Parts: sequence; C-alpha cells; structure tokens
Amino acid sequence: MSRSEHNPIPLGEFISAAGRFGPVAGVLAGTRLPWVPQHLAVRSVDADRMDTVPALLDEFARAWHFPGHFGHNKDAFDDCMRDLDGDRPDHVAAPTAYLTIIEDAPRLLRGEPDELRWFADSLAFYRDHYRDVADPTAAFAVVLLAPPTLRRRIESRWHDAGSPVALIES
Repeated sequence: MSRSEHNPIPLGEFISAAGRFGPVAGVLAGTRLPWVPQHLAVRSVDADRMDTVPALLDEFARAWHFPGHFGHNKDAFDDCMRDLDGDRPDHVAAPTAYLTIIEDAPRLLRGEPDELRWFADSLAFYRDHYRDVADPTAAFAVVLLAPPTLRRRIESRWHDAGSPVALIES
C-alpha cells in the first residue's frame, strides 16, 4: 500500500496522486475542506440526498450542470462525467483537476449499499479517462467528508467495495 493509504497527506498531494495511479477517493475527517488549490473545477454534493443510484445521478447532475438531455441512467452518467468541461468557453483555461466533494459521506447510497462498488469503479474509470484520454489531461478525484468518529467506517466500506481510499490531512 502507498504512503497515502496509511498516513494522512495534504489535499494537493492527494489530488496529484489521484491524477496518476493513486486512490481516486480520499477521506477527510471534518465537515468542509480547509482550502482548495487553484485551477480546479470543484463541486459539492450531499450524500444525504444520494441514498439510491437515481438520487446520486440527480445530485451529480445538479452539481456538475449536466445537459438537459441527460438520460438519468448509468450510461448517461458515464458520458456526462467524462465531459465535465463540455460547456467551458474556449477563452477559459481548462482546469488541472476535477474534484467532487461528497459531504456527509457515511450516508452515501445507504438505501442501496451494494451499489457502492459500481460507483467506486465508475470513479476510477473517470480518473483513468481524464488521465489517459482527455485533452487536455487532468486529475479526477473525490473527497469524502466524514465526522472523525466515522472515518474508519468509510475506509472499510470503500475497501470492501474494492476501492482503497487515501487519508487527507485536515
């Protein structure tokens, strides 16, 4: 396991590692990020509103401004998540990373807990897309905000879903 999976690392280091081959998701014990590096596209979603896959799709569509023709299914989600800067004007520089902050992460997919594996696999797919296919390339990462008392539960749940998580310094 990498250093990031054992010891908390700074947010910038997590995003950089996620943009290569590190964990795509990182746990931050707290209720908000202390700061966000510049030149990132950052959106927040609330896990309390994402207890099922359809609700997760809706919350991501809201946060990332998916187009009106979004099909509200997993395939359409894949398409939209791989085109997060589709409406970026030409005169605006592309972000160096796409970061989604999931607030209240312990509540994510609580109505369909078996779907976490699909979601975790999807996040790795998007990370690989932005790293290997997108032009220009960018990092892709997700920060899971959780109370300090629930951090280990989040780590275990994601590990059980086949996705190790990094620990991010608070």
